[in-house]
Amino acid sequence: MHQTFADRVCRALADTERQQPFGPDTVVWTVEGHMFAAYTENGHGVSLRMDYVVAARMVNEGRAHSPPSLTDAGWVLVPWETPPDELQRRIIASYRLVRTDNDAPLET
Repeated sequence: MHQTFADRVCRALADTERQQPFGPDTVVWTVEGHMFAAYTENGHGVSLRMDYVVAARMVNEGRAHSPPSLTDAGWVLVPWETPPDELQRRIIASYRLVRTDNDAPLET
């Protein structure tokens, strides 16, 4: 049920694609080829990309955890028990962050 909710939110965002590059138990959502959300079928939540400050605050407040397989700074695991409206806001924020970073001009 939680996965269905996450899929519905992600699918509604422009230019997103649902993939399973690591096998049938792992779902990855991308925008313009860049991952912004991921979960496993038996996992405890959805991994999302967050601004570093927001990610640190969420972990410190106990509202998110460090995901076991995404070790880069800025990724958090948001538990499925998170209220739906907050989970939706977090997914959209991750999407916007990744899309904005992808649209930024490269530094030379």
